[in-house]
Amino acid sequence: MSYQDWINQASEQNDANLETLSFSDYMEIFEKNPRQECRPTYEYIRDMLNHYGVNPDGSFKLFQMKHPDSPAVHGQIKVQQSLYQNLVNFSEEGFNNKFILLIGPNGSSKSSIVNKLIKGLEEYSETESGKLFSFSWIFPLDTYVKGSLGLTSTIRESHNGSFAYLEDKEISAIMPSELKDHPLLLIPKEFRQKLIDEALKKDVRLLASIKKSYLYRGDLSKRNRMIYDALLKNYKGKHHDVLKHIRIERFSISKRYSTAAVTIEPQIHVDARMQQITMDKRLSSLPPSLQSLNLFSLQGEAVLANRGVLEYSDLLKRPLDAYKYLLMTMETGSINLQGILTELDIFFIGTSNEIHLSAFKQHPDFNSFKGRFNFITVPYLLDVKHEEKIYSDQIEGIKDRSLFSPHALTALCFFAVMSRLRVCQTKNYNDKKLANIATNLSPLEKALYLANIEMPDRLDIESKQILKQGFDEILNEYVNDGLYEGKFGLSPRDMKHIIYRLSSLHKNVTFVEVLEYLQYLIQKKSEYDFLNMAPQADYHNPSRYIDLIKEYNLNIFDKELRNSLGLVDDRSYEDYIRRYVENINALNKGEKIKNSTTGKFVDPDDFFIKEFELAIGLKEDSKVFRSHLLSKLGAYSLDNRGRTIVYTEVFPDLVNRLQESFRSEQKKVIENISRNMVFFEAEYAQTMDANQTSPLSDDNRKQIKSVLANLEKKFGYTEGAAMSLVKFLIKERY
Repeated sequence: MSYQDWINQASEQNDANLETLSFSDYMEIFEKNPRQECRPTYEYIRDMLNHYGVNPDGSFKLFQMKHPDSPAVHGQIKVQQSLYQNLVNFSEEGFNNKFILLIGPNGSSKSSIVNKLIKGLEEYSETESGKLFSFSWIFPLDTYVKGSLGLTSTIRESHNGSFAYLEDKEISAIMPSELKDHPLLLIPKEFRQKLIDEALKKDVRLLASIKKSYLYRGDLSKRNRMIYDALLKNYKGKHHDVLKHIRIERFSISKRYSTAAVTIEPQIHVDARMQQITMDKRLSSLPPSLQSLNLFSLQGEAVLANRGVLEYSDLLKRPLDAYKYLLMTMETGSINLQGILTELDIFFIGTSNEIHLSAFKQHPDFNSFKGRFNFITVPYLLDVKHEEKIYSDQIEGIKDRSLFSPHALTALCFFAVMSRLRVCQTKNYNDKKLANIATNLSPLEKALYLANIEMPDRLDIESKQILKQGFDEILNEYVNDGLYEGKFGLSPRDMKHIIYRLSSLHKNVTFVEVLEYLQYLIQKKSEYDFLNMAPQADYHNPSRYIDLIKEYNLNIFDKELRNSLGLVDDRSYEDYIRRYVENINALNKGEKIKNSTTGKFVDPDDFFIKEFELAIGLKEDSKVFRSHLLSKLGAYSLDNRGRTIVYTEVFPDLVNRLQESFRSEQKKVIENISRNMVFFEAEYAQTMDANQTSPLSDDNRKQIKSVLANLEKKFGYTEGAAMSLVKFLIKERY
């Protein structure tokens, strides 16, 4: 693209920040969409979150969006919902009356959540539905205005007498609104309230909220009020003439330029201050009536953040006196600057870790702050699927030098999640059956359960149903405990370091390399606190985690290998399961069943029923098993009225059990591969003596190549990784 091309294209684009209006033109916008123009910050942020959409699980789509400077936040659904609920509470109160403090261990995505919230606001403020307006005071050259400001007697008439559209060469001075005061505040309170009452009469909820807010009950900031009153006095009470000096300006939220989005770092400094500007030579062109005023300029992060978000990074690292002013600000919505009370419209949010919070709780003033703060816990993730998503971009970025095989990252994520879990305790459950099941879950079983991947195979159908219904109870068992799940364990920052370390050590990373590295890592007890926790059964027992993950991944690869052998099970699982269900249904009802060959109605085939149950290795009571199976089918039929029942979809666990009976034939083939793998590997690595004849037959060589090709095609392994895992599996199991 040439210089002239980008100049032309850039000039044609509409920049939201270039949009300027006169006050009367702005009021036309207000009349068309009063709801959009009557939004304090808490309403604006709610609208922003809803603008991007809500997922079925109650999380907000904004947090899953990818931005180059703001990575996606995976999981943390409760945190997102808590933030939104606080906005709802602010709406009911009429102002942001609580400081939101995100508390959690280091690296739990607290800052990422705030960054994503700000990023959403930045982009939303650029949209049509996210427009934000403030104003500046415009004072024209004396060529255009004389008389009422103490100069001459002519007024240039343009745009209804407004000076909003004057060019720079026609302007002597511009006074911006440093707090980005809302344009509606220019309307005297009595008339503003009537205007809002009329405009929002159809939106009862919003009107009730706005009536409690600064837009309804508040006023202009000190400097704007002084200018307005001085001009009103000069214009003999004519508000229309005062508003000619108003230029409505659209602004966009920008963290980079500290516009309605500011982060205060933990270093010590004042968050707001003021400076006298009356003697500033740059303002000497102001009308005499304003030059006589004792005007001040407000400065600082709290001023810049007005009508947006003010983030306090690592708040509790700062000395208490540095943020004591928040006590009054949270209670009144105002800040006191040298006796000048200034109303703020800011969403206050901060971050801190558990260590600093514990120290803060020991301070005598903690109880004063506790009532003004809402603490939201941000733990490490307990869902392995969400955990895995955190590192997907990192894995993609290093694939040119190191490939992570299927299940390798998952194995690492399982270890991380298991290191964050606690054993379930009977005393925390009212349901004794649920307590008995939950307390016997291994760390791996609990991690699989919390991620909705699978229930333990050892449980019968009734136990699985009880466990399914008790999900929230198990998930939230320690949510109010000082040692909540996710407060300790391997952090995402540690995980990213481990991934880079593995990529530097291995060209192909399988779950075997992951487990080998974890075996080395768990020796570093001085570096990781969670390694020093007292074991409770298999919990807080890192070496046991590795054994469980190893066994789990061997089971997965064993199934994948069998699936890649090329052997065909000629049984029709669909017909087999359908026939079983029809027979047990008839037996349960005491009815006969139609013989598909003779067309006659006969008694249920008891021999077939027992043969089927033997094939799936049924260990529980057969009557209970059959009853639950029929109940599940009934529930499926109700939820899928008019849809043809596909039994293999309704009962995938039965298919898995039936496939196990096919294992004996597969085992023979695997044993044959194991005998020949050493010779194949020697050929593959070209390490055989040139004069030595390979003992591999063409059929055996072809068989192994076919298996490796299937592992690559069906499951995504590289040939080297597939060969390495086949050898490992054979060594461990065959």
